[in-house]
Parts: sequence; C-alpha cells; structure tokens
Amino acid sequence: MHDDGAGPSDRWGAAVRFTDVYKVFRVGDTGIAALAGVDLTIEPGEFVALVGPSGSGKSTALHLLGGLDRASAGVVEVEGDDLGLLDDASLTRHRADRVGFVWQGAARNLVPYLSAIDNVRLPRRAPHRTAHLRRGSIAETTPEELLDLVGLRERANHLPAQLSGGEQQRTAVAVALANDPALLLADEPTGELDGASAARVLDVFREVSARLGTTIVMSTHDLLAAGTADRRVYLRHGRASETGVPLPPIGEDGTVRLPLEAADALGTEPLEISIESDDVVIRRRRGQRDD
Repeated sequence: MHDDGAGPSDRWGAAVRFTDVYKVFRVGDTGIAALAGVDLTIEPGEFVALVGPSGSGKSTALHLLGGLDRASAGVVEVEGDDLGLLDDASLTRHRADRVGFVWQGAARNLVPYLSAIDNVRLPRRAPHRTAHLRRGSIAETTPEELLDLVGLRERANHLPAQLSGGEQQRTAVAVALANDPALLLADEPTGELDGASAARVLDVFREVSARLGTTIVMSTHDLLAAGTADRRVYLRHGRASETGVPLPPIGEDGTVRLPLEAADALGTEPLEISIESDDVVIRRRRGQRDD
C-alpha cells in the first residue's frame, strides 16, 4: 500500500461543503422537503457519519454528493466544484473519477459471475478512465493491495456467492476504492449484517480513512456504527445538527456564557438562535457566514 505521508491539512480526500441546501420531492400536488437548509462542512480525509431515522434525508445527501441527483436550492461543493453548475457529462466524470459508492445490499455492489479480484479490476477497465496517484506515490494501488486492505486477499478468486455477507460488503469497499476516489459514500453499509460482520466492515472504513486519507461519508441509523466515525452529524426534519456542548444555566440577567472556543469561532458577527427539538442552536445569522 502506498502511503503518501500527508498530514491532516494535506490529505488525499475531498473537501465537502453544503451551503443552505434544499431538496424537495414532488408527490402529487405536494412538495416534500427531504433536506431543508442543510449547512455542513467536511474536511479532507474525515470519516463522517450521517445519523437519523428512515426518511431523515441521509440517502438524499449522499445522492447529491455523488452527483446522482441535484439540489433544489443551495450549493453542494466537492473539492471546490459546485455540482449544481456541472452538466450531465461532467457529473458522470465526477462519479467515475472522484467518488466510490458502497450500497446496503451486496448484490447491488458486485457482479455475481466475477471473482472478488475481477470485481475489483472491473472499474479500471472503463474506457477513458482517469488514473489517480496519491501524493508521493509512483503507481496506483493495485487490486491485490485493495483486497489486502479489506482483509480478503486469500479470498480473491472466490465468487460473491462463496463469500459471507460481511465478506461481500468488504469486497464492495475494495471495488469502491478501485478508482482511488477522493470521496467514498456508504449508504447503510452495515444494515444487512450481523454485529461481528458489521464491526469488520467499520474497521475497514477506519483503515481506509487512516491509511489512504479518503474522505468517507456514511449514512446510518445505527448509533453504534456511527460511533466509529470521526464525527457524527444528525439529520432531523431535513436539518443537520451536531452534538452540542453543555452550557451553564442562564444567568439572572438572561445571559449565557459560551465556552471560549465557541465564542472565538463565532466572533462578533450577528447571531441567530433557534430551538430545534431538545436543542438550542446558536449560529451566525444567515447571510453572515463565511464564503
């Protein structure tokens, strides 16, 4: 495996940003907002879990990042590119060159009549494929190395039907990494696995994040699975939030003291406060945020 030795500020993975993103689906005469003003920044090489129940917008967010769908409003950026401004051909190149996908059902990820190693080789046989080299590398990561990364080199010549569910999903991770994508998207990847198999798949994601520096965004409703990520983002009613910091009680004069790091981050700009479920959210006033 080729290690680029990059530090956190110089990772291979893609930087991701949602800015006031809406996605509205039309059902008859009614519009249903799957995402309702999501703001989210993910740093290169981060492993982020999107957490929430079914219908909370997790899969929708992944589809927007992967260029499988377009936002109704707002900006979705990957590596500084506004995906909403790309034409269909450019979105196809985005999916082929930048993004790897791992879906919940293994049958969707693997070609049943190809061995594990041939499944991993298949994406590299696509015409006009762009080869990627990580910083400091002199050759692409080989399919054998990818199977080794997911712990399945000795199963390279087995068909998917000869692999367990967990092995199939780990093979799917290797397939998703075959084009050395900067962004790996995983939609409920452990949803059909038992606890032990799920743990091994999640270990693979951690290994991929640490060794390859790939940005990983995983959707899940499983809080235990989400706990393996670097950061958890909760989606509720189409809005994103993160675990907050407990604050001291409001003073007699109606003021509240923020932690110093929060006060420094917010600076002296105008703020807005909203009550969302059981959380009080303090943020920069819309229109005042950084570009």
